[in-house]
Amino acid sequence: MNLILRAQVATAAHDIVPSWPVESFIAVNPLAGHEPRPFETAATPGVILTRSRDSFLADADRGRIVDADLEAALVERVPELGGQLTIGGKSVSAMSVAILDLKTTQWNSPAAAEPPAPWLDEYLATWVSSYLNPDPLWAMPHKRHGFYRAWRTLARWDPALPRTARRTVVELPVEPDAALAWALVKLGVPAEAVTQTLRTELQHLPGWVSHIKWRAEKIGDIDLLSYLSVRLTLQAILGLTGLPSPRGPVRADETPSALWHRAEHVARSIGGSRADRDDIAAVSRVLVTHPVPDHALTWQKAYELHYLATLVDTLRDTDPFTPRPQLQLVMCIDPRSEGMRRHVEVLPGLETFGFAGFFGVPVRFSRYKARGAINSLPALLTARHHLTEHPTHPAKAEDHIMRGRTRDALRRSTHRADSGTVTPFAFAEVSGWLYGAISVLRTLTPTVQARIHRFLTPATAALPSNVTVADAFTLEERAAMAETAVRMMGITQFAPLVVLAGHASESTNNLYQSALDCGACGGNPGAANARASAAIFNDPAVRPLLAARGIDIPPDSFFIAAEHNTVTDAVTLLDQHLIPQSHVDAADTFDRAQHTAAKMLVRERAQDLPGASPHSPARVQGRAHDWAEVYPELGLAGNAAMIIGPRQMTRGVNLDRRVFLHSYQTELDLDGAALETIMTAPLIVAQWINHQYYFSALNPATLGAGTKTIHNAVGTIGVLAGHAGDLRRGLPWQSVGLGDQLFHEPMRLTVIIQAPLGNIGRIVSRNQMLRNLLDNDWITLTARTDPAAPWHRYTPYGWTTAPTALKGT
Repeated sequence: MNLILRAQVATAAHDIVPSWPVESFIAVNPLAGHEPRPFETAATPGVILTRSRDSFLADADRGRIVDADLEAALVERVPELGGQLTIGGKSVSAMSVAILDLKTTQWNSPAAAEPPAPWLDEYLATWVSSYLNPDPLWAMPHKRHGFYRAWRTLARWDPALPRTARRTVVELPVEPDAALAWALVKLGVPAEAVTQTLRTELQHLPGWVSHIKWRAEKIGDIDLLSYLSVRLTLQAILGLTGLPSPRGPVRADETPSALWHRAEHVARSIGGSRADRDDIAAVSRVLVTHPVPDHALTWQKAYELHYLATLVDTLRDTDPFTPRPQLQLVMCIDPRSEGMRRHVEVLPGLETFGFAGFFGVPVRFSRYKARGAINSLPALLTARHHLTEHPTHPAKAEDHIMRGRTRDALRRSTHRADSGTVTPFAFAEVSGWLYGAISVLRTLTPTVQARIHRFLTPATAALPSNVTVADAFTLEERAAMAETAVRMMGITQFAPLVVLAGHASESTNNLYQSALDCGACGGNPGAANARASAAIFNDPAVRPLLAARGIDIPPDSFFIAAEHNTVTDAVTLLDQHLIPQSHVDAADTFDRAQHTAAKMLVRERAQDLPGASPHSPARVQGRAHDWAEVYPELGLAGNAAMIIGPRQMTRGVNLDRRVFLHSYQTELDLDGAALETIMTAPLIVAQWINHQYYFSALNPATLGAGTKTIHNAVGTIGVLAGHAGDLRRGLPWQSVGLGDQLFHEPMRLTVIIQAPLGNIGRIVSRNQMLRNLLDNDWITLTARTDPAAPWHRYTPYGWTTAPTALKGT
């Protein structure tokens, strides 16, 4: 084993972001490898960091960006811009000169064309797809030996290779590291250039490469060394010399003549014909501090600062909720929950909280006697506890399981008959009439078809069961999770009924459904975590331990799990058989409240949903069953900010379902431990989601997934655009745009926190990931100690008083 070569491969792959399979789609920043460096350095060839100049100018024309925003952006990005100068006899500020330059100087965004796909890329994509496809028509032989050895064994009969190459394949080294070493020598790569050469080769097929890295870490049946072994040995035996030069940031420096011409234009615009060479020289000294390549990000910063000022202006400073609430609803911090919280809070005596959707209970969950399990936890964590459920009526459960397995067997048989080499013709003759009728129903009346399907397949209904957390967690672990959840949410008193609502999305024929489920639950629905959390809080053995830690939950407080369907906006109470008789009325009250809130929220969402009408909420909800609907919901499109603080800051404020809302009370977290957890976990996940949408919107063909209409699935791994090529990364166009227009506004995450500045500063200083994001301008942070304190902005040099627009409280 060549340990040095393996280390070089690991170094070359360091900046590659692992890509989850589409069945458990996890939003990530596709350029996370650049986070230790300034945001602007991520502008590698083919990657666009901002919208076009024309888009920003249109924003300025409609007042979405004003001069005060441009000035604030310039102060932040070019602090040396200051003072006055005289142009044509007029005294003007250097800042106004720079702003005029921003509005008049032309610049072009880099092209975002698809990277070239030479024969080698197409060839490798086919082999990797065949090797990794979990459900192929014909399984690839020799997979148990690993990717390189399987390819080496089979390639000798591959007609896509020249005959001489097939003969050479037989003579290649058996082990992948030895083959890679042989190829590097054959290609004439010097020892000092090996790591860079490998890094360059990994820039091809970035979708497959990202997924291979994930698979190497999570499954282990393929790794990047074996992939590179095939890639470079092919180049060596085919004589593909001249390895491509590495891609890197490209920045065209402005020539002196171009700078002079730019300064002359600005000077004449201010001073007219009176502007002389001295005036032009004075203007050029200002403009040289803000080169044209910097203009795009200054516009972007102004765009984001305008949103920040508007958002802060809407925040409230109302008195805390003092009477004991009668109902409490805890929902995920997901922006889609903001609308439900806002509408359901119309009910008097109802209080809502925001908390990461896995409710602080990271588990691997499997249903009763299920063959598989899901990792329902954030990607930052590793599942160490396996949780399952136990039926309330064992005899009925066995019958339920048998019917479900019969249904699954029929489905598998149907799939094989439909996918075989000979049987599809006979299968179509026998069953075509049935599937034809079903297709008509699914197309014309999808909601009716869904109801008929549920009636005819009762085994698909939820099995009445209990989640027994004591089997998975010790008493101390359960008490610690409950305490952490309370302190992170900032609950100071408990209602008689507390609803813990996870969320899930329901849609048909949607390869990206998991992208609409709970990101904090690993791209899965949050019901399992909500059920486990409710069981922990209701555990009579846990409450005395919480009381000893200063958290008193009244004896009459009962916790119940629920699930928020983000397509229909219904919040369904789970495990209703567990609700005590004393709490039935409260549960009914909540059910009526959520039903009313759902109607209001569906109408609100319909105004933004393509093809929807606020006058037909049933049609919007029916999208869950429409197999031709490419916009079942808009997911987290529009996400722009995260607020960490008490609900009093935002209660009653319409945040347009654009803000991650995490509840937090300083009084329950004097040492800042809970805040540190929020900033190093939920905030990081929110940043992943934000950048996934950001880059998918600006780079739909390279960092996104393109349009859904030409997607083909590779098992449950991911999608291809068409029948071959690279695995698509990021979100489909239908998640961010309509036609050729964006409906997602690409803005970097704006974080707002109400907590002592000293606590926040210490948390940032001891967490490198947060320092990278903040110091390098991937996200921004605005904070205040309490409602009476002014807002401050975080900078790499410490806190600074926020711009004038944000000083009001």
